[in-house]
Formats: sequence, structure tokens, C-alpha cells
Amino acid sequence: MKKSLIAFAVLSAFASAASAQSSVVLYGIIDTSTSIMSNQTAAGGKKLSMENSNLTPSRWGIKGSEELSDGMKANFNLESSLNVDTGMTGAAGSSLFDRTATIGLSGAFGSFNAGRQTSLAYDTIIQVDPTGFAHLGSNPNVQLGAMGNAMYNTHGSSNGATAAARQNNSIKYTFPSVLGGVSFAAMYGFGEKAGDTIASSYAGASASYSENGMTAVFSYGQMRDAANNSTLRSYTGGVKLAAGTDWTVKVSYSENEVNVSTRTISVFGVGADYALSPTTTLTGAYYANRRSGDMQGKADQFVGIAKYAFSKRTSVYASVSYAKADTVQAKDTDMGLFIGAGNKTATRTVVGLSHAF
Repeated sequence: MKKSLIAFAVLSAFASAASAQSSVVLYGIIDTSTSIMSNQTAAGGKKLSMENSNLTPSRWGIKGSEELSDGMKANFNLESSLNVDTGMTGAAGSSLFDRTATIGLSGAFGSFNAGRQTSLAYDTIIQVDPTGFAHLGSNPNVQLGAMGNAMYNTHGSSNGATAAARQNNSIKYTFPSVLGGVSFAAMYGFGEKAGDTIASSYAGASASYSENGMTAVFSYGQMRDAANNSTLRSYTGGVKLAAGTDWTVKVSYSENEVNVSTRTISVFGVGADYALSPTTTLTGAYYANRRSGDMQGKADQFVGIAKYAFSKRTSVYASVSYAKADTVQAKDTDMGLFIGAGNKTATRTVVGLSHAF
């Protein structure tokens, strides 16, 4: 069924493009790598594997727009995860277009989109993440800050008890930029529970400033659980600064807290990109992952990445990551994200290739 849907979508995209009635684009990223990780068993065993999305999330999608009157456009975007190592599309157990499924309008008034889309926490933190959201499955800002890890999201909001980085049944409005680089956005996800309009809902707002090589961002969001008994509040923010032509420094902070259990999870990140040459970029980053309130949890992560660009679309990369938990207990090792049970530390070495089309 999935293969039939994909084939139909691809053929439809080309047919629409050929008719010249609208602008329709088939696009994607294919990123795969080999990885070796230490301390993946209680006895310290290693794991050798092929992994997906270690530099940039693999995906495929179709997007398009149609020119309307008075400079307004109608837009759509359908985007699916792509698991290059297995050939599967979409995350396990998810819908086909698990990343994005939206329709909207844009113009002088800004942009409006409705459907399944990223939360404002995700939109904000991706701009200042120290590694540019590399190592998607173990990136603290993705899994903890933007709540991409379902284990830490007990609210789920409009997409149920799953990862909260994306919200179903949502509307997002981005205001046009004002005052030289300042912009705002607001988002709401409908809980769709009969008899309770607030349960399982998401609401958020964000602000950003980008001018003269500096970007500053902040977002706030809150989610209600299905029973409408508790609230999860999310805060993300950070700064990215271009220092000369070779250096880019990024600092990020994210925090989410559940009011009834006082559980708070925070991530502080800092890193820098150095352009060694027009084709080679070196990245170094540090993340401090903390849990407090209901229990004390602590882990740190250090990441180094070297990327060589053959072209604007194709890059080869290598990385080394080191995670260190405070103890061997799950409350700490889980915060390390790739530390095996019964261990305090783990290392991972990755070599991969990424291509965009």
C-alpha cells in the first residue's frame, strides 16, 4: 500500500509540474553512515551498525505553491521520513507523511499553515543547535529539548502519547518580519476530545531576531494531557553569531517541566563551526543534560564533526561522540541517550555520506 501511494505521489508531482499550473517540487535528503558504539551491553560490548540521518535527517517530500491574486500564494507540503538503511519510508508505526502534512496561504500578511507540523520549540532550537541537529537520534536538543523522545513526553498533546516535536491537527501563523529582522509566530494544536476543548491541546508562541550575522530566538509552549489534569510547559532559546568569515558560535538552552510532578528536563548546549576551507567544516559541541524535581539525573555529551562538501548537495562526514552519565542508574544513563544499560560512559564513531536532491 505504501509503495502504491509513493508511486502515485511521485507521478502526480511530475504531472503537475508538466502542466505548469503550479510550482511542484519533489525533494529529499539521503543520509547514511556506519557507526561503532562502545558500552552497549552490561559487559561493555560494542555495536557495529549502519545508521540513518547522522548528519541531516533523511527524508523525501513533495511541496508546491500556486500564485493567487495580490501576491498571495497557496502552498502545500507532504514530507516523510526515509530510512536509508532499510528502505522504509515513515517512522515505524507512523503515517506515511510523518514529518509534515500541511496546506496553507502566504503573502504580505505572513504565512498560515494547517495540518501536521513541527512545534515552535523545534522550529526555534534547530536554528541555534550547536551541531545543526546532527545525530538526530541522540541529539539532546532534538530528543530532550524539542521532546522528540516519546519516553520523556507524558503529554503528547494533539498527537497522542508520542514524541511532541510535531503536532497533529495544528495551525501555525508566522507574522511578517518587522523592525529590521524581528518576527513572531503562534501555533495551536486541537486536542479534539469530545466534551473538553482544552484536553490534549498544544499552544505556543515564538520570537526571533536575525540581523548582521546574529540570530536570537525564543519560544514558549504548553501541552495539556488527555485527562486535562496536568500541563507540560516548554521553553527554548539561544543565539547564533557569525564571528568573521570562518567562525560561527551557537549557544542554546531548552527546558520542559510538568507541573504536577515537578519533573524538569533541561539542556544547555554550546558549540562552534570553523570553516577550514570553502569545502571543509569542523564542528565541536558540548551538551549538559539535566533532570530535576521528581529525581536528579545528569549526563554530558561531547561531539566533534568533520564535513567535506564535494558540492552543494553532496558531503562526506565523520564524527566522534562521547557521553558520560553521573551514575549507572537509568535516571542518568537515559539522559546520555546512547549509553548502554549498566555503563556510565559510551563513545560512538561515525563515517557517512549525505546527498540532497
